[in-house]
Amino acid sequence: MKIINSAVLNALNKFGLQSEQAKKMFLDNCVIRNYNKNEILFSENKNNLSEYFLIEGVLQRFNIDENGNSVTTGFYIGSSVITPNFARIVKNKSLFTLQAMTDICIAEIPVTVLDNFRYTNKEFEIFGLKVLQDELSKNILTDIVYRSNNAKERLFLLRKTYPNLENLIPHSIIASYLGITNVSFSRLRNELTNK
Repeated sequence: MKIINSAVLNALNKFGLQSEQAKKMFLDNCVIRNYNKNEILFSENKNNLSEYFLIEGVLQRFNIDENGNSVTTGFYIGSSVITPNFARIVKNKSLFTLQAMTDICIAEIPVTVLDNFRYTNKEFEIFGLKVLQDELSKNILTDIVYRSNNAKERLFLLRKTYPNLENLIPHSIIASYLGITNVSFSRLRNELTNK
């Protein structure tokens, strides 16, 4: 447990929670959970009242399209904060499904508890703002690249943002994220390898 707590503390440091009091408040109110590869943490269109901090592992965010196909819309690699609850919930229902792509370890804390900390503790308030800024920056960059660039440029961004991801998860998941077929992804990788 000390190793896990250390990893949580390192993630909290990254986002500005540095006092022993703030760290203790978080650790006393979170639950550390382990999930196996392919397990679902929460599902699209279901209620969810938690905030999540990925300690280690890889998660995929996905939705189901009108044809029943899974469409990957994002990744999280430890240590990182999952998109805040208010930004991933509409009418109390989750906008996406979150699935473990590797064995993962996650810290889960109730939204109400973390919100109370943010309203009553300056350090948690700054922490919340930092998480929002990072999420907004990442989403705007991704949106611009995915709307204005070709598959090769999208792959370059993916590799820069998530180094080594191609060695950790199925290529079909990456192809889905890039908006191309598995065959096109394989050709693109071969083209880049042969250059």
